[in-house]
Amino acid sequence: MESKTYYSKKLILMLAAASVITLCGCGSKSGSEEIKQPENVIEFETPEVTAVTPEPAKDEKPEETTEPAEQTGREDGERFEETIILEGMEETVKYEHVKDTALGFEMDYDYESFTRQKEADCEKFISVYDDPEDPQNYLTISHVPESADLAEEAVSTELSETYEVIRENRTLEKAGSCVVIDASADKGGETMPDRLQAVYIIPAGSGSIVARANYVAEAAEGFGRRFSYMLDTLSVTGQTETGKITKEQAVEAIKKYCLANNPDLEAISGSDEHTVYWDASLSDSGEIVVLYRSYTGAQIRYYINPETGEAYTTELVPGIIDEEQKTDETLNVNDYLK
Repeated sequence: MESKTYYSKKLILMLAAASVITLCGCGSKSGSEEIKQPENVIEFETPEVTAVTPEPAKDEKPEETTEPAEQTGREDGERFEETIILEGMEETVKYEHVKDTALGFEMDYDYESFTRQKEADCEKFISVYDDPEDPQNYLTISHVPESADLAEEAVSTELSETYEVIRENRTLEKAGSCVVIDASADKGGETMPDRLQAVYIIPAGSGSIVARANYVAEAAEGFGRRFSYMLDTLSVTGQTETGKITKEQAVEAIKKYCLANNPDLEAISGSDEHTVYWDASLSDSGEIVVLYRSYTGAQIRYYINPETGEAYTTELVPGIIDEEQKTDETLNVNDYLK
């Protein structure tokens, strides 16, 4: 019994000595190193490492941010159906696609409600209930060379002579940002005129698309909304047939031509003693016809090719020459344009 007790005590002493040696070995490292080690471990385990996770590549973003704008690809005259909201009610309308490369735009119009009338310098959409020669409710779309700012000023100045105008910025669904000049009050803003206008000035490259919505006061809600829906389908495509002369340009050029040939004409045309005017129309063959009514009573007509500017003239003098007679006079109106 004594021997077993002796050996047990000896074993306890040996283990205690080993523990002391081990503790001494660990204690050979400095206290600062003992603190750094757990700090390093914590640093690696911190969740902040997720902050450096690379962002997804662009092609991994939601599709709506990378998809190109929708393209209809419709041809001029193509027909289809759409649904619009009028007076809080859904209405199915039958649209026809318009593609005008000369003016540089595409648009859809309600062909059951409007008749499309294509002219040399504009597209016109007239209510089917109106007289085409004297329409009350219609939309015209033209292209002007002036910038949007200059076109806006010109239209505002013109309408301000009769209306109290209000300008506002608007975003069309396809054409984007534009300015709308609202003319729905008489000058002074106290009464509403019989006929209203809303003119959209849409930037188109170095020029502008000018869309004029005309409607009578009692039809403003119906036609105004229809015109608004139509213009939301308008997109600017750019002109591919450039250089065509408009009726306005033709009148301007012929005026300059007449004044150059007769410097006294400017004073005569501004006098109440004589009847002098210039007017433009289209012939069946697509020529622009500018009528110059002279102070002598003679009617000189200039037949102008809108693509080349080449022109010839005819003369008619009531009571003397009662039928148009072609003269030897020719010119090119491009020589008299700005």
